[in-house]
Amino acid sequence: MQSPQSIGIPLPKLASSYPEQVEQDDAALVTASQAGDQDAFAILVQRHQRRVFNLVYRMLQQYEEANEITQETFLAAWQGLPSFRGEARFSTWLYRIAYNCCLKQLEQRKRDKALQVAMEEEHLLDHAGEEDATGSQLEAAARQSLVQEHLATLPAKYRVVLVLRHLQDMTYEEMADILRMPIGTIKTHLFRARNLLKERIQAFEQDWRTRG
Repeated sequence: MQSPQSIGIPLPKLASSYPEQVEQDDAALVTASQAGDQDAFAILVQRHQRRVFNLVYRMLQQYEEANEITQETFLAAWQGLPSFRGEARFSTWLYRIAYNCCLKQLEQRKRDKALQVAMEEEHLLDHAGEEDATGSQLEAAARQSLVQEHLATLPAKYRVVLVLRHLQDMTYEEMADILRMPIGTIKTHLFRARNLLKERIQAFEQDWRTRG
């Protein structure tokens, strides 16, 4: 069965007045509609549209959305007319369709809302991740700058072993060849250099917190 619009049956506006034919029995109009009488279905629309709209509006609480779902209800009714057997009153069958259309719309709302929330959360997490990453980068840069600053104040023999070992990633053997000193001495210098650097940085941070 074609849609009312495609076969020239306009769905009347909600404010339209009821024609004289509304006195006709729904059953007769349904039978005529099933036989392809477009005017008969138009009368059914006019007869029931306000009550259908009221039902839909109470469920959805949004005027424009209720208008759309009311139209969808009558389109579904038109398409479903061939299967209507008259076991229930036409109005009962029609309102059941309206109710199901509302449920579908509410489910769609939930999906849309869930998608929106998910996208917002993802957006926030992405930005939070960016902020965390930026914060971490800034903190790391500040820390590195602090280390470099205090590294420069260490005695040369300590500074050089730290630079070669931790900044140049050299092995003890390579360092021993460069510095012309035993590996044991290099390890001793590294131990003392690390402790000295750590003490100076901690003292600086403690002083900074005290001033802050």
